[in-house]
Amino acid sequence: MEKYKFPALTDILKVKVGTKYVWEDRVRNQSNLVHLLEDIYGIKLNFRAFSFYPNYLYFGMPITNYPDFNNSKELWSKIAKIFQNNKWKVYSAWENVNPALAVPQKIDTFDDLGFGHVQVLLSELVLMDLNFPSFGVGQQLELSLFQPLIGFSRSPVSRMVKGRPGSLILKYQNEDDLLNMLQIISKRKSYRAEPFYTKKSSFRPLTCIFKGKTNLNSLYQNQSF
Repeated sequence: MEKYKFPALTDILKVKVGTKYVWEDRVRNQSNLVHLLEDIYGIKLNFRAFSFYPNYLYFGMPITNYPDFNNSKELWSKIAKIFQNNKWKVYSAWENVNPALAVPQKIDTFDDLGFGHVQVLLSELVLMDLNFPSFGVGQQLELSLFQPLIGFSRSPVSRMVKGRPGSLILKYQNEDDLLNMLQIISKRKSYRAEPFYTKKSSFRPLTCIFKGKTNLNSLYQNQSF
């Protein structure tokens, strides 16, 4: 993250689609969430987490009890490469998080926890492998409630996951199907021209994910749970 210049908040707040400034509500809601997290954990302010980086992707997956972890790393690497080739900075949890570490005795910031909380909040878009149940993934699904989230799974997911606002859960039969969908989703003109955000739509009662003017829930209605 050090090599990335954090964009001014005014730059994020100026991003709009049509006449609507699409990230105002997210910044406001995320600021409230960060204050709550600071109170819960008893830590200092972390100014980075009050906003986020456009073109930054948090990619999470079950790690501790994933039955096919080693083979799945190949797919995860392909997915990360797709986003990187489309000018995204990708934080892949399997490369950075060690669930076996003990909780530190001294905690001053989110980063000290080593749980990836800050990285989730810093991302414009959250991507989750939902093929197997995971306590960590479940927590991050809730932590990222004000962010657009794309999940993927071969098998049906729980009603709770499908009922998360601002999410799209892709279903696929083989890896090529998934990679092709993610290639289309990740490609865009720029974050200013096609930002990822959530908003209400007549398509469904829950908020939908939009990329620019495109409603991804509607676009992938036959390829999602």
